Amino acid sequence: MIKVIFNFLLFTFIFSFFTSCASFKTMDPFPRKIIYQASNDKEKRPFSKILVRWRNFPLLTFQNTIGYTDEEKAKIKPEEVPYSHYIKFKKRIIKAFKETGLYDEKNGKGTVKIDLTSYGRWTYGDLTKSFLTETSFIYILPQSLKVNYHMKVEIEREGQTKSAEEFSYIKTTFHLLIFPLYPFSSFSSAERGILKNMAWKAVTDAYSLDKGIEIEKKKFDDFSEKTQKKQKVEKTEEQKQDY
Repeated sequence: MIKVIFNFLLFTFIFSFFTSCASFKTMDPFPRKIIYQASNDKEKRPFSKILVRWRNFPLLTFQNTIGYTDEEKAKIKPEEVPYSHYIKFKKRIIKAFKETGLYDEKNGKGTVKIDLTSYGRWTYGDLTKSFLTETSFIYILPQSLKVNYHMKVEIEREGQTKSAEEFSYIKTTFHLLIFPLYPFSSFSSAERGILKNMAWKAVTDAYSLDKGIEIEKKKFDDFSEKTQKKQKVEKTEEQKQDY
């Protein structure tokens, strides 16, 4: 009987540990009127090549940066996300461009480069090694983590280069009383929404840049100059991204 009670309490603790959080996304929805316009434009010019890259600056907490100077922290480089995550994002983008008739590998002209950078994207493994162990009162006093997403869309055609940028973020709050929200607001669900919106944003930005249409002003800009700083990364994995 004691063993049964112990196992029940242990299961309850683990279940609460991983589900007492809720993630909420903030983004500018893609303009549907541009998608409709592109889909019905008989004079649109599809692109022949779409290059996609997705890198992430790792989650940094106090424990992760012990012994680092400010200069060393600033030199931390982004890492490529797991290939399975990257290829899903790329397929979503290719599908969106094909559905609007803006991608034709054989008859199209020009290149679209899509560079997505996330800041502080985490897994539960990352949290158990740092964030959750550093905030011992996390389920008594609410604590939050924020993941920022910055996407640059660049088109190259006939010797001309044009670009646009998009921003989104996910804020995850950890607290014992919000565990009922978890099934409806998990981090993975919020990120799927962000990436789906980013894919269609890439389409509308590429089409708008090519047609000279003014891109709608962003409703929010949560990125500081330090956050937007880009650094080149050498590719060492066998499965490579596009560039």
